[in-house]
Amino acid sequence: MTPRTATPPPRASFVARFGPLAVILLALGLVAWVSSTGTDSVSTASGPGSTSKTGSANASLPVYYQDAKEEGDLDQYDFGDNCDPATGRIKVPSLYAPPCAAPRPDVTRNTSGQGVTDDTITVVYYVAADDDLAASLNAQLDSPEDAEDTATKLLAMYEQTFNMWGRKLNVIRMKGSGSDETSARADARKVAEEYKAFASIGGPGQEGSYAEELASRGVICVGCGLSLPDSALQENAPYLWGNLQTPEQYLLNLGDFIIERLQGQKAEFAGSPEIRSETRNFGVVHFEQDPPVFGGVEEMVAKEGGERGYDPAVNLTYQLVIADLPEKARVLVDELKKAKVTSVVFLGDPIMPIYLTKAATDQNYFPEWIITGTVLTDTTVFGRLYDQKQWAHAFGVSSLPARVPQDQSESWPTYKWFYGEDPAATKTVTVINEPLRILMTGIHMAGPKLTPETFRDGLFAYPPTGGLPTRPRLSWGDHDLFRAPDFNAVDDMQVIWWNAEAEGPDEQGEDGKGMMMSADGGRRYLPGEMPHTPANVFDPDGAVAMYDEVPADAMAPDYPSPGPGG
Repeated sequence: MTPRTATPPPRASFVARFGPLAVILLALGLVAWVSSTGTDSVSTASGPGSTSKTGSANASLPVYYQDAKEEGDLDQYDFGDNCDPATGRIKVPSLYAPPCAAPRPDVTRNTSGQGVTDDTITVVYYVAADDDLAASLNAQLDSPEDAEDTATKLLAMYEQTFNMWGRKLNVIRMKGSGSDETSARADARKVAEEYKAFASIGGPGQEGSYAEELASRGVICVGCGLSLPDSALQENAPYLWGNLQTPEQYLLNLGDFIIERLQGQKAEFAGSPEIRSETRNFGVVHFEQDPPVFGGVEEMVAKEGGERGYDPAVNLTYQLVIADLPEKARVLVDELKKAKVTSVVFLGDPIMPIYLTKAATDQNYFPEWIITGTVLTDTTVFGRLYDQKQWAHAFGVSSLPARVPQDQSESWPTYKWFYGEDPAATKTVTVINEPLRILMTGIHMAGPKLTPETFRDGLFAYPPTGGLPTRPRLSWGDHDLFRAPDFNAVDDMQVIWWNAEAEGPDEQGEDGKGMMMSADGGRRYLPGEMPHTPANVFDPDGAVAMYDEVPADAMAPDYPSPGPGG
């Protein structure tokens, strides 16, 4: 696919306008995790009453269409007029639409429990505090009024099209009191004790204690666990849910890529002839917090990588203190050079590479840069901010899909199908939508008896869906891909590389020079599926910067709209 061409804008305009930390959230709002999700590649999950993916039976769950069909019991259940028998899913034009579900005769709605009555489900919609970076940034993207309007209408759309089992949402918008730990914990206590909510949608952008405090009080938090290690999700199960993989999960595919496709070969993609003649010698640079939280991740890499012959020359860390990054980058590059690292494996935020690549050029050091897909370092919008002499030698893996135009992403067309108009929050509709869809899918799959446990088991029973270039595979549960139950949606990854000469729009629609390319048209790999062949990066044959439209095999079925636009 030939990238679109246009005159490039000044490369550092986003940093100059918003400041470096704000750029993180800017891209998060517009790249929006999975900018176009859903697929026609579907497998069947275990049904209620049988052994579930967690290894236990939950007879409170509803009957799902595919299970009843396989058992020959379709005529025993009423799946409603909103069920499409051709797909076994509800009539929403999303290939992520949940399975049709019917209640079991002996299961009734529970009338007590945190945030759940016979008639309502209380949900808090968290609005960023004034001192949270998300608040100041959102004003630069979509207005608070547009964001609120879009979120409210998306929830109303799901409430009408998904099965609510006779309940209505009671949505309470709560503005955070602050972005520090004390404020975050106080806000979480308010959600649990004053509002008595079943779930919170979102939380402070820079403070994970909000989600942990909610979990300790039995409240689900969706979209609150970004960048947390998997151990945090397991310790707080079944209360924290998200979209992209945890570090422990994406390291499986990254490990396959490095060990099977790079290790033991020449560093042929480095920027200097001297390094290209050397056998790859890996060095790791990764983000850490104070106190450290990723020690378990390091132990996993050391143990399992060591068993496969992976032994990095250095393992370097840094903290995200903006004022310190330039000097820290200089020190890190000096250590990488001294260790004779040919290939830098970067696992961190999208700001540090601005300084790290500049420092490398200043020190005349031109290695390979291996992208791991952490926190949007795999995007075009950030790739343009890095030193192009360095990033021209960047490649790796990404959980994001191959790109399509914004108005063909998962959330925008579904919204327009229902309302007959574009969403007001055109820049952030996708990031607004993702946690809402996860929450509403969990409620739909849980059935009449809604508890954190049936919410978990319902999502665990969701049939794995995805695997096409523009449609990542989503699933939850104990599905043998990872070593612990999976509380995040996306399972697979693609191979990517930076084309410093290509021109086209970034994830925000800004035209410019430099594009992140999807190798093999964005073919995706689950853990263990990476081919044992040299990496096919910097090869224009079959590579795609952006699809002009959603490929035909990834299109969702179309249905008449039941909403105001129908």
